[in-house]
Amino acid sequence: MKPKSKQYSNDEWPKCSFFGIYDGHGGHVCADFLRDYLHQFIIKDSSFPSDPIKAIREGFKEAEKLFLEFAEGQQYEVGDIDRSGSCAIVALIIDDMCYIGNTGDSRACLSADGGKIVIGLSNDHKPTDEIEIERILLNNGRIY
Repeated sequence: MKPKSKQYSNDEWPKCSFFGIYDGHGGHVCADFLRDYLHQFIIKDSSFPSDPIKAIREGFKEAEKLFLEFAEGQQYEVGDIDRSGSCAIVALIIDDMCYIGNTGDSRACLSADGGKIVIGLSNDHKPTDEIEIERILLNNGRIY
């Protein structure tokens, strides 16, 4: 069930917090890029703050697009480009609602009742998962 989004006027800004963990691989450049910019892409999206789910999705897309452009423009040696990447798990809290976004296999859990209850808040994106297999193949990707 999708939560109802509150409508904000142009001069009203909701109480928000943003937390992110970026688990880089193949170097730190991508994780550093996400640390510095992902939250900005999300809050500057035209659907923020009225549709935070869409803003998170669009923010992730914008980050990927701009990082790829950035990495392809970095020439370390002739023909060599940065090949780093990163998993990301983010929590965006607006007023009293928490939104989780992730890519890769970093995950978020909620602990309740003094740690007696643990609730998973995200799904890993692994090529062995049926949903991920379908998504990869529908986007002309390959699994090997």
